[in-house]
Amino acid sequence: MSGKSLPAYLQQVLEHHVSNAQLTHDAELQGIFERLTKLNAKVELAKAKIRENRLAKGPSS
Repeated sequence: MSGKSLPAYLQQVLEHHVSNAQLTHDAELQGIFERLTKLNAKVELAKAKIRENRLAKGPSS
């Protein structure tokens, strides 16, 4: 699986559709982008916390 989170992937797909003129970059789409950016930041924070907890726990035996 890709290293991208689902929100980051969704934003990339939406940007692709905008660049192909399948979607119009309007206020509603901008709001979606902003919410996806915030959600992605939360996902990345959670992933970092999980990695940190795994390192603190050490290798499983």
